[in-house]
Amino acid sequence: QAQDRAHRIGQVNEVRVLRLMTVNSVEEKILAAARYKLNVDEKVIQAGMFNNKSTGNERRQFLQQILLQETEEGDEEEDEVPDDEVINQMIARSEDEYNLFNRMDRERRHAEARMPNRKPRLFELAELPAWLTKDPKELENAIIDQETLDLLGRGTRHRKEVDYSDSLTEKEWLK
Repeated sequence: QAQDRAHRIGQVNEVRVLRLMTVNSVEEKILAAARYKLNVDEKVIQAGMFNNKSTGNERRQFLQQILLQETEEGDEEEDEVPDDEVINQMIARSEDEYNLFNRMDRERRHAEARMPNRKPRLFELAELPAWLTKDPKELENAIIDQETLDLLGRGTRHRKEVDYSDSLTEKEWLK
């Protein structure tokens, strides 16, 4: 949205938009919808070349180029977590900044290496709660068992053992 707005206003300088999001989140779904809309825009409006100067053949070639580019990009894997160097390439605006960021990363790694009890930068499997590390089938079975219990109830009522024997004497009972 920010990127689209900047270009709509007439921005001529480079616009960088960094998206920080988690897997299977609302942000990911919103981004997928935005990408879909941009692809439709590119295919319909830009490939249409509504400038009264382009021919039908030029339009067809441009659209084929877009579709070919889309199939090539579809093979790329986006779920990988980028390493420090890739992130530095993304955020650096110049070669000097890129070198500065790499130097800062090297210094951070050296400082971390000197710390004997340092914690890792990302979550590790041992740090996750037990319910997150369970097998999905086992978790699904537990949910089904709980739903069945909720639907059917706890079963029949258990009777209490009551002693009706006469352990009181006549005088105690009359009091």
